[in-house]
Amino acid sequence: MNWYVLFVQTLYEDKLCFFLNRSEDVFAFSVKIEYYRRDRKANELKSLFPGYVFVKTELEQDTFNDWLRNQEVKKGFIKQLQYQTVSALTPEEIQLFDMLLDDKGILKMSYGELVDSKLVIQEGPLCGFESYIIKYDKRNRLAVLNLFFLEKQWISGVTLLENKEL
Repeated sequence: MNWYVLFVQTLYEDKLCFFLNRSEDVFAFSVKIEYYRRDRKANELKSLFPGYVFVKTELEQDTFNDWLRNQEVKKGFIKQLQYQTVSALTPEEIQLFDMLLDDKGILKMSYGELVDSKLVIQEGPLCGFESYIIKYDKRNRLAVLNLFFLEKQWISGVTLLENKEL
């Protein structure tokens, strides 16, 4: 499976994904995180990397470029991120995306507890990634990770479990 990154206008991320997903053998998504919204006291989704749409397909780079060029809807599309004739994503980044995101491109909420002021994840995508957590905001239920994509640091929703929930 090949991965491609499109730089788009933020307002058109979801519309462009919807349009691109109408084609066979193409899965386009905007990476979202599940986070806790204090004012609504509920979990919601928001874009983790605003302005970027990811495309997974079996198409090779040249074929994908031709396919993309022939698409009728261009509204919101700015450019494809690539180096020469290679995708902008490294194999390590693709592996990280595969490990942390679900099949819809969502970084789900993780659940854990504080042990000796260190966050220990019990369930969720961050299980096993505790060493990458560099900061935890208990009030907003967000963890900052020592992982980067295009110089933007990853954040993830983390809710602390109370002892009775374990």
